Amino acid sequence: MEKSFREGPDGSLEGKFAAEHPDFVHYTCGIYLAGCLAFLEGEDRSYSWNKPSPTHQNFDTFTQSNPAATSFASRGINRSNLDALAELRNAIVHHDGNLGQNRNQNSLSMVTGANFLGVVLSGGIARLEAPFLEFTRLATLAVRQYYGSG
Repeated sequence: MEKSFREGPDGSLEGKFAAEHPDFVHYTCGIYLAGCLAFLEGEDRSYSWNKPSPTHQNFDTFTQSNPAATSFASRGINRSNLDALAELRNAIVHHDGNLGQNRNQNSLSMVTGANFLGVVLSGGIARLEAPFLEFTRLATLAVRQYYGSG
């Protein structure tokens, strides 16, 4: 995906693809986010980071003690940011990025507080940019490792 983000889906960023490029990146990131969270829900239940895993009582404690060279916690992966990620997914999938239309009326403040790299907020509307993919990937990996997989 990164190559398509850099060069466009046709290998260039000229003509019609140059104009469509921001939308291409936004929707690709949105589909990736929706797919990752759907996978986690299928494997570990919805909002599984808020529940004890078979080997850990608390997701935040797990991320803070992760022995990886760059720990998950240092990348902002924690329960509250994963809750914000789910709210962002709901807005992207159901409301064209409008966080104010989510059932959870705290969605905008949650996503604002998470300060995700690659999420641009304008008037309560979220737009996704290429750097957002890495956070989504790492968050998915963290939850899978929390449950002993991945």
